[in-house]
Amino acid sequence: MIHKCPNCTTALIFNPATDLLECPSCRSSFSATEFTSDESSPGEASDTALSDDVMEMNVYSCTACGAEISVNGVESSTFCSYCGQPTIVFDRVSSAKKPQYIIPFSVTKDQAITAIRKHLSSGYFVPQEIKDFSIERIRGIYVPFWLYDIDYADAQYLKGEVKSGKHSYTYYYYRSADVTFHDLTLDASDQLSDESTQRLEPYDTQAMRPFESGYLSGFYADCFDTDQNKLQYIARQRSKELFDKEIEKSVNAEDIEILKSDPKSEITKSSYAMFPAWFMTFRYQDEPYTIMVNGQTSKVVGAVPYDKKKVTVLYWIIAIIATLILTPIMYFMITSGDSDGFETILYFGFGGLCMWAVGLKKIAQIKTSIGLSKAANMNHFVKDRQEG
Repeated sequence: MIHKCPNCTTALIFNPATDLLECPSCRSSFSATEFTSDESSPGEASDTALSDDVMEMNVYSCTACGAEISVNGVESSTFCSYCGQPTIVFDRVSSAKKPQYIIPFSVTKDQAITAIRKHLSSGYFVPQEIKDFSIERIRGIYVPFWLYDIDYADAQYLKGEVKSGKHSYTYYYYRSADVTFHDLTLDASDQLSDESTQRLEPYDTQAMRPFESGYLSGFYADCFDTDQNKLQYIARQRSKELFDKEIEKSVNAEDIEILKSDPKSEITKSSYAMFPAWFMTFRYQDEPYTIMVNGQTSKVVGAVPYDKKKVTVLYWIIAIIATLILTPIMYFMITSGDSDGFETILYFGFGGLCMWAVGLKKIAQIKTSIGLSKAANMNHFVKDRQEG
């Protein structure tokens, strides 16, 4: 997408810091709303035609590898993002559904980098080499989202365990409620992991604006490629998860289980929007890692490898301290005669196992997050827009 400066015809770039389209040559600035959907600049033809429902984009083909790409008008179109060869040629015009809304970038590239450095520097277990990372590539990309309004209702029978002293009792509960979810957001790009984009949320949908092509200048934008039926199914599942979580909060018990439910849901509204995100890639031990930043809120998403030596040292420090503190306590309880020795050992042993299980779960969560940061599809998602 390209909009040209009406004063010098240089390609304009949207600046999140000023919320304006700016010309890098003559320093002129314009509001994105000054450029209508069917013109590039006042009195000048657009490189990209738009209608109420669809927008047309230039598609280029690489004569070296055959790949087809749609490039941002501000970017050079002389290199193929897949094979790196400077042999791409204009092929045809392709139509894509036009978004209804957009949340423009409000976080600049420098602010995104600062947020990432701050996020990593606060981690005690983050290796110093990562804290001093060198940026391999960074790109602002508008990620496609579909937003749904869903009316949801359910009547549930549940059971839960309630402890009283050393005993546990099973209680049964009935809950019935209805709720309307507004602007339930779903990532509509098959190239990105749903788990990764969910972690970018929440976006403030109250800040959405009617779509204007000017906001895309200087950034990449993906069109949605996820099947609508699949998205609606996921939307219903997510509304169920949110509903069930709130119902569980109303039950004062543990190990809650839904025995019977009668959910009903209806999608009453759907909208197509583009939300901003920064994707930054760096290398550690010759492996690429991608950190994401919410382009509206500066929220940083992505885990990095931890310093195993520091983790091991801290583990043994905690183990030694715990042993020094708990051993006298156990000895006193056993020898005092106030409690059964075998029961005391079981009590402390069970507590230790629980702490160990919590630690293992936390490590598993960290490894999952690291896996998302170094996932090949995430790296390719960013890389395909930046080679050359």
